[in-house]
Amino acid sequence: MKLGSLLQLSFIISFLMIGHGFVALFHLPLSGSIVGMLLLFIFLMTGTMKLEWIDKVSSFQVKHLTVLFIPSIAGLFTSSDLMAVFQWDILIILIVSSICCLLGTASAVQWYEQRRDLN
Repeated sequence: MKLGSLLQLSFIISFLMIGHGFVALFHLPLSGSIVGMLLLFIFLMTGTMKLEWIDKVSSFQVKHLTVLFIPSIAGLFTSSDLMAVFQWDILIILIVSSICCLLGTASAVQWYEQRRDLN
């Protein structure tokens, strides 16, 4: 059953707020949005929550994701003095995080393909 966009958005926002609550309650060294995203992922993988409950809104968000990066990029341009000081640190972090992201995505795709072939 497809749910309305507002209800789908409320599901996603609920996980965001629950993630922030977990971080505040347990004093976790993570962002609340990351914890909320992990909880949403767990609920989707266990089947507790169905993908069609959030597919319309999440597809819209992914489609327009680049717009959300504009403030971050603008912030980098306005902090050029910090960029000069931490240029090597930032470069190393970007390279390591890109490699981790690439490896994580490749692992997830391989796992998904193997699981799909079994069914």
